[in-house]
Amino acid sequence: MAVTDLAAYPDSPRGSMQGPAHHIPAELLLDYATGTLAEPWSLVVACHLTLCPHCRRELAAIEATAGAMLEEIAPQPVSAGGFAAVAARLGPQDAAPAVRAPAKDGLPAPLRDYLATGIDAIRWRWSGAGLQSHALPMRKTSGGMVSLLRVAPGAGLPMHTHAGNEMTLVLSGGYTAGNDAFRRGDVEIADGSIEHRPVAMADGPCICLAVTDAPLRFSGSFGWLLNQWARLSA
Repeated sequence: MAVTDLAAYPDSPRGSMQGPAHHIPAELLLDYATGTLAEPWSLVVACHLTLCPHCRRELAAIEATAGAMLEEIAPQPVSAGGFAAVAARLGPQDAAPAVRAPAKDGLPAPLRDYLATGIDAIRWRWSGAGLQSHALPMRKTSGGMVSLLRVAPGAGLPMHTHAGNEMTLVLSGGYTAGNDAFRRGDVEIADGSIEHRPVAMADGPCICLAVTDAPLRFSGSFGWLLNQWARLSA
């Protein structure tokens, strides 16, 4: 896959080619490049790539390295019907989608494909004090659940850890989690080893795109009650 020229991305966060401070790990970029990353995770990666010059360069390097390795492999004769047999064993392989620049409204182009309306017309669902969510249409067998989250200024999610994996991309505004700050284009990846309480920054609402492959596990004084509520409302 050819990565679009970086000059086509004037919307890089922080007003320079430096871009976000928190990036996609190399192993996920490799899975994305080879088309083996599940749809929900691929969507978040694709959206991050539209906002992150650093990860676009990393993806280009991965693709270049893979291409060079393929060129060095000596060709081997294939028996009649051999390719068809190998392809049948591999099953369908999806190529990584092309990286597209953000739309004029700042919404990553890959995300717009999942929204019937603009982000201002989304019908948000109340999910707690200061928290609204909107689930994106995704097959149940796709490998995760993807939601848009809208957190009011100064509001936060309850303290929680994770039964599986979670990846969160900031689309607008920002939030803090412990000593870390996440702003537009930044990605936070969490699993069962992470316990945190994301809190939206006070200068405006924070809108994020988040994918999880297992429910959150709330902790603290009301953890058990919150876990029961989340299970019943899922």
